[in-house]
Amino acid sequence: MNELRVIAITHKVFSLDQIGALHISDEMQTARLSELKKALQLKEVMFLSTCNRIEIIFTLDHFLCPGTSAQVIGHLYPDLTELEVTQLSRLCERYNEDDAAQHLLEVAASMDSVIIGEREIITQLRKAYENCHQAGLTGDTIRLTVSQCIRTAKDVFTHTDLVKKPVSAVSLAWREFTSFNFSKESNILLIGAGQIIRNFAKFLHEHEYTSLVFANRTFSNAQQLATTFGGTAMALESIQNLDTPFDAYIVCTGADQVILTADLYQKIQGDSTSCKLLIDLSLPFNIDPEITQLHQVPRVDMHLIQERAQANIEFREQALNACVPIIQQGKHELSKLLQARRVEQAMQSIPETIKEIKQTALGVVFAKELEQLDDQSRELIENLMNYMEKKYISIPMKMAKEVLLEKIHHN
Repeated sequence: MNELRVIAITHKVFSLDQIGALHISDEMQTARLSELKKALQLKEVMFLSTCNRIEIIFTLDHFLCPGTSAQVIGHLYPDLTELEVTQLSRLCERYNEDDAAQHLLEVAASMDSVIIGEREIITQLRKAYENCHQAGLTGDTIRLTVSQCIRTAKDVFTHTDLVKKPVSAVSLAWREFTSFNFSKESNILLIGAGQIIRNFAKFLHEHEYTSLVFANRTFSNAQQLATTFGGTAMALESIQNLDTPFDAYIVCTGADQVILTADLYQKIQGDSTSCKLLIDLSLPFNIDPEITQLHQVPRVDMHLIQERAQANIEFREQALNACVPIIQQGKHELSKLLQARRVEQAMQSIPETIKEIKQTALGVVFAKELEQLDDQSRELIENLMNYMEKKYISIPMKMAKEVLLEKIHHN
């Protein structure tokens, strides 16, 4: 964990709107992170963005200070002014080594969220890692860290009361939805295809809502939701051709701009006043707030969700103490994993070295003696050498790992 670093921009210091403004769309993330990795010569980098936090995770061989934080933020957000970068780097949270690992374990276990105990963070963390891994931005340290974070979070959710009395963003939004007493035949448009939309669609399906339309930039993802939960699918750009009004709009995408504009809403709804509710679980917002002002349609967004969550937070906070030993055990396991991997990396040259020794022995040192042997004898010697080669590679590496892990266990 010596090189693990985290810059966190969270709800504890920044407003949800400020955090939403720092979201980087999926299309832009790879380019921005690649530029950051190259400019600062980082071995690994990962970006996690949720409704209440931005986590910039990377490896660095020196201590993370405000100056380095400013460099990271400046490369990730080139449109910010120098003053804005300075303010962000001063107010953000910085974590190094063990503290970085503990912070990420607590984030994954939803101990550090606006909505304590919400499970969506596991999916968000896994997806963020997969995107960065596929782009070639991560390595062993982040891979092992994320894997341990997910395992530890599942232990927390299984063995503590943290997830009782559910107050996830989706469950709270669903409570708001049910308060409007929509009929089962209500027309509902869901925009997006991520875990939050999937979870909301599951609620709708379980309560026998049948007139669902799923719209997403990638049509195949919308089609998958329609197949799973019933309804029809369409590409996102096609919603401007809709001429059937809806009773409710549920929106949550990774876009960093408004998807449902006031003009588009007017085009879809026409003169109909059927729409009873707008639910926008995105940050930044994907539904234009002007729609509520112009058409007097009630709106549920992350600001309202944050208010509703406070009623259940006290119960959740009582369960936090039970999470502490699980987090500490997770950090201990991560330390063992990372140190074992360091041993493997340090010993990577052993197989090639032993192979060279064998080739020198057979081809140079004992070449003349081997020429005097018959084919069967030479084959036997080569088989013996191959067997010894494998054992001289595997046994020292195994013993070194066992010694190291035993040392860590006693510490």
